[in-house]
Amino acid sequence: MVLEAGVHQGPWSITTPGVRLVARPGAVLDGGGQGTALTLSAPGIVVENLEVQNVGKGDDFYEPDAAVALYGCEGCVVRGLRARGVTGGIRVEKSNRAVVENCDLEGTQAAPGLQTYRSDDVVLRGNRIQGFLDNLYVEYGERVVVEGNRVEAGERYGLHLMFTYQAQVRGNHSQGNRVGSALMHGAENRVEHNTFAREVGPLRYGLLLQEEWKTVLKNNRFVESTIGLLSLDSRDTLLEQNHFDRNGTALFFARDTDQNSLVAQANTFVGNLQDVAVDDPRAKVRLRGNAFDRAAPLPVPHLPSSSFSLLSTRQPDLSLLALSPAVMLWEAAEAKVPGLRLLALADPEARPASPPAASVAPGLVGLALLSLLGGLWLRW
Repeated sequence: MVLEAGVHQGPWSITTPGVRLVARPGAVLDGGGQGTALTLSAPGIVVENLEVQNVGKGDDFYEPDAAVALYGCEGCVVRGLRARGVTGGIRVEKSNRAVVENCDLEGTQAAPGLQTYRSDDVVLRGNRIQGFLDNLYVEYGERVVVEGNRVEAGERYGLHLMFTYQAQVRGNHSQGNRVGSALMHGAENRVEHNTFAREVGPLRYGLLLQEEWKTVLKNNRFVESTIGLLSLDSRDTLLEQNHFDRNGTALFFARDTDQNSLVAQANTFVGNLQDVAVDDPRAKVRLRGNAFDRAAPLPVPHLPSSSFSLLSTRQPDLSLLALSPAVMLWEAAEAKVPGLRLLALADPEARPASPPAASVAPGLVGLALLSLLGGLWLRW
């Protein structure tokens, strides 16, 4: 089925299995300002290159008025969709093996942009999503692939995965969202080759792991954020070959009701005001073979945290002094004779790393303050 150029009045529903709808350049589906513009509710439907406008304003989080909705649409494909100024972008519900790729979605910050719910083996690839409540939201999905998407300017989260199992989150770029990105209450998820950048402001982070289990993070970049990676009650995390560059606090552990456990190896920390801050007395953190721009060239254990980092998580105003000569002298002395409690955070195989080409900007002092204000918020 070919949709010719021009504005076509909707809303539409497709209920016949296996239909393929291909839009010619200039073909636009107008939702009429009422509800969802296009609903797909049969297996094997394919929609390509369609532009959608004028959807309804219903902003229920799980059933917003959207450009396209998939219900019971197993194996369906939405490719090359364009929708700007819409309440919701594409929502996928109970539609296993659906594929959404190369779509361009821009929202009104009222509802999720690309959303899947109770759908397994879904592929969300190569989409550009901005300006929604959560730009990309996944809840209750197994083996979901989130790959090569660019998410920014979200009113809340860029990427937000809840209750996922064995998800593959790779090659995405998330930046400039109101909070950051998050994985929550999942297990055995893999996060690889992503960039989490420029999340600057109160309680903002590149990525939050909350009550995650056996998450693997490998070859990601955490850049210029208040907190690079925040671990909250997450267990058996593997952090490997990631790069933390010019954050306020690169890696921050906080506890609500449980504890954190993490192995960090072969990561690089450069240009951060604080490499590691811990506000979890039960945390089990093992560092091995990481590179730090503050590490000595000699093969001696390096302590990437300090009692000042711990103190400032509890008295955030103190972080304004993070770059003062007195604090730098304090931390240098403590690195030579660390306290017993902090000694467990030492990296016995630390390597020196070259500092970033750009020097630490004065504004990063504010990042440290904001990140440690988050420490108080997490305990409230």
